[in-house]
Amino acid sequence: MNRPCGRCETAHDHCHGTLIVHSRRGIECTDESCVELSEVRHTLIIDCEELGDGCFCTAEFTAELRHAS
Repeated sequence: MNRPCGRCETAHDHCHGTLIVHSRRGIECTDESCVELSEVRHTLIIDCEELGDGCFCTAEFTAELRHAS
């Protein structure tokens, strides 16, 4: 059974999506309707490296490091 969101009940500006912080491309939200990507609006914030399938930007960065050495 889902509990009601306390932030929704108080009309506090927030997002139910997860904010993903990319090492190379900035930030994005898993909620496609989210237009305000500030951290204060998101309860869930992760680094892109924590994604189950990894992230293109971290693979790209690792490849750049290999070529630089």
